[in-house]
Amino acid sequence: MIVKSGKMLCLAVVALAFAGPTEAEQPILQDALLDKLEGAWVITGTVAGEATTDDLDVEWVNQHQYLRLHEISRDRRPNGRPRYEATVYIGWNQPTAKYGIVWLDDFGGLSTQSIGLASKTGDQLPFVFTNPDGSFTRTTMTYNPATKGWTWTIDEDRAGTLSRFAALTLTRAEGAKR
Repeated sequence: MIVKSGKMLCLAVVALAFAGPTEAEQPILQDALLDKLEGAWVITGTVAGEATTDDLDVEWVNQHQYLRLHEISRDRRPNGRPRYEATVYIGWNQPTAKYGIVWLDDFGGLSTQSIGLASKTGDQLPFVFTNPDGSFTRTTMTYNPATKGWTWTIDEDRAGTLSRFAALTLTRAEGAKR
């Protein structure tokens, strides 16, 4: 009976360990601007001078702490795989009072260059991704209240000069709510 009691005690300890508070450590991230990005979108525009059309699904995850964006290209490679795919997380960093973003795409190579920070300016989130050499890439997400859509621009710092890498427009996918 000691073995059974020991097993029961072990199960009780495990159950108590997982029976903590049901809420996240910090309050739910409430952000009116990020809420406007939630839903299904079609991305059109140019990346590196080439036309592109991608699908984007955006939803709150991890108890409403992060906004997850899943982008997938409609264009296919010869092997049938999408030309581009990315999963992106946007959250709020209370200690720095900045938005944080982690951009994970099929180019791989997770590094500090995959992480950006932004301070909200009106309806804009200008995320800056810093490279080890001090140069940077800035991805600016701008909400347009008139169209209820978004534009994204990606600018790269090359020897102190910004050059446009991408100019994209997001429109609600047909039949998408919001």
